[in-house]
Amino acid sequence: MFYKKKSKILFIKSTTSLTCLVSAFMLCKSTLVDAQTTTGTFLVSFSVAASCSLSAATMTFAPYTGNQLTATSIVSVNCTSETPFSISINDSPNRGSAYYLVKSGGNYAEETNRIEVIFSNGASTLTQGVTAFSGTGTGSDAVAGTITGTLAAFQTGKLAGSYTKIMTLNIVY
Repeated sequence: MFYKKKSKILFIKSTTSLTCLVSAFMLCKSTLVDAQTTTGTFLVSFSVAASCSLSAATMTFAPYTGNQLTATSIVSVNCTSETPFSISINDSPNRGSAYYLVKSGGNYAEETNRIEVIFSNGASTLTQGVTAFSGTGTGSDAVAGTITGTLAAFQTGKLAGSYTKIMTLNIVY
């Protein structure tokens, strides 16, 4: 009798294990059968803003001896690709198309403290608002052009010393 009992216990344990296994399978199977998939979309976008920067090399003249002198400044630009730009001088001339270089510590109103310079781009005289150079950006540094400064001859009676003027370039893009 003890033997039969043991067999019943084993049978019940086996049946219980099998029932759990079948139930788990059915639960998984019903979940798989009932699962559905749907799709959606989303937009990914970005933009590149047009931008430009410019720089110009220092224009340094040889010492003035009363003769006409010229000096140049190379203007470089870096604009985003395919961005059109134009560059001009942003300062008003002091007299006609001439700008005054003023002696360090001097007063530009006194003729002995100033020397006149005229700027050009090789084709025309440059004054405020006159386009010096124009072009289209390449996305990297590029030479926009060269500004030439000319000190006229016979500007006599000037005091010895260093004459300077800070010029401002304007870039429109």
